[in-house]
Amino acid sequence: MSDLIKIAVDAMGGDGSPKKIIDGIILNHSTNKNNFFKIFGDKNKIDPLIRGKIPAEFFELIHTEKKIESTDSPLEGAKRGKDTSMWLAIQSVKDKEADIIISAGNTGALLVVSKLNLKMIENIDKPALSALWPNKKGMSVVLDLGANIECSSKNLSDFSIMGASLYTSLYPNDKPNVALLNIGSEELKGNDTIKETYQLLNEKKSDNYNFAGYIEGNHLMDGEVNVIVSDGFTGNVALKTHLFTILCLV
Repeated sequence: MSDLIKIAVDAMGGDGSPKKIIDGIILNHSTNKNNFFKIFGDKNKIDPLIRGKIPAEFFELIHTEKKIESTDSPLEGAKRGKDTSMWLAIQSVKDKEADIIISAGNTGALLVVSKLNLKMIENIDKPALSALWPNKKGMSVVLDLGANIECSSKNLSDFSIMGASLYTSLYPNDKPNVALLNIGSEELKGNDTIKETYQLLNEKKSDNYNFAGYIEGNHLMDGEVNVIVSDGFTGNVALKTHLFTILCLV
């Protein structure tokens, strides 16, 4: 049992919780017996949903009736206290009682509470929201998707390193191509921050990824680039446009 991956789950975060969260845990367990779930939330609501669906040795319920609401601002969410389901789940990672934390709850609060509890990677100033996007050849890691509306050239450079590391952890046999999302592919296009980042990445050679320059929005699905870097405002707009395109195609 000690070899199982320990996953802390905020069962009270997101629409339809805790039922949708528990349904997801049950579905995961049906195909993967390598995970142990530390489930944080209202035991009275969760227990009837999971009891008998998963063997007891694969999960633990940690009771709390307090949760962060989707309508809370990030600061309001953090102020709700250290006994909310989200805070306790994140705290379990800090205390090395869990390996990772999963929450479908308030994104802003998740970032703030995580930053309060968990240390940033050395020399990284800001966290970033990332996602896997399908393309014509596989998947791309895209970041930032909304955590940071304004970014410096250092932030975007950091996102390149973080995105490449994430991609390599998922696809260890591939060396990722990193590109900056921009309004054109020419070197002189874009605002000052984008151009400064271009120079930083172009000058800083890395053994972990290839810098492919700029990428325009109409080439996001081509699959020539594995890691796409942007500030949070542009990335969030691109994300929602991308999702709309996929839904239309489906």
